[in-house]
Amino acid sequence: MLGIRSVFASPVVGVSALRSVIAQKLPEAVVRGERNASVKQLRLRVASVKSIQRITKTMKMVAAAKLKGFQTRMVEARPLGDRINYIVSQIPPAAEGEATAKELKHILVPITSDRGLCGGVNGAVAKQVKALSVDLPKETDIFVVGNKGETLLKRTHASSIKRLVSDCYKSPTSFALASEIAEEIAATTKYDKATIIFNQFKSAIAYNTLSQEIESADLMIERMAAFSEKYEFDDEFCENTWMADMMQFCLASKVYSCLLEAATSETSARMQAMENATKNCGEMITKLTLQMNKARQAVITAELGEIVSGAAAVSEGK
Repeated sequence: MLGIRSVFASPVVGVSALRSVIAQKLPEAVVRGERNASVKQLRLRVASVKSIQRITKTMKMVAAAKLKGFQTRMVEARPLGDRINYIVSQIPPAAEGEATAKELKHILVPITSDRGLCGGVNGAVAKQVKALSVDLPKETDIFVVGNKGETLLKRTHASSIKRLVSDCYKSPTSFALASEIAEEIAATTKYDKATIIFNQFKSAIAYNTLSQEIESADLMIERMAAFSEKYEFDDEFCENTWMADMMQFCLASKVYSCLLEAATSETSARMQAMENATKNCGEMITKLTLQMNKARQAVITAELGEIVSGAAAVSEGK
């Protein structure tokens, strides 16, 4: 105490001089507060990680409960998608000369999620879109379904994104929603080929990123004559109008099937991601708890040493 007073009493007081006096009276680690602060910080960090672990565990349980419903609707809708693919396959393909005679107008329809924390499902779709756009004309438009798709593509394909549809998964996916999206695709731009990029559900821990093409009715108007010969039309119906409506229905059916596949893949990926996050939190809690116990034991050991040293100094003074 006399040493500190002497420093303040001197005409020139420096910070370094004050630190040297305090260091003489107290141990260096106590002055800096390293021991006590480290234990306190570790305790707060353990509590924070435990809170995150509870959140991830809850999210995993919610995703597991939703997965069953999504998977049931997806399995029920798959026959519709398979039948639409069969109908489209009955239309004769374009001749090689016809396909290269003119530059076709393409539109890409990536189906992503509105939220994150679902692994790499959105990144896989964005990667597929970038790979396909390399071989397509620069004027290719992109119709994005899901907020995450725009976030991943706007840095490299901002000028190509013509439309964004979000909030598709707030309510259960329905055919009415898919029909509205198909109408928006048709109204956004006049295209010859539409390519839908989505994640196909394979299992609870796996999915495949696929792309399906569907041509517009205008492009197939001449080839539809061979297809329409197999069926009879009433006189009051225009054959061309009926075939155009059929292709619009095929597009809506494909969008509906792909939406269900994408939603199921997203839910399964989120369940898996939250399970991995919960395990990582458990491992981190174990390491932090061990580190905190070591730091606390070091503080106790140092305090015991100081007590013993003080007791020895008092006994020697007597």
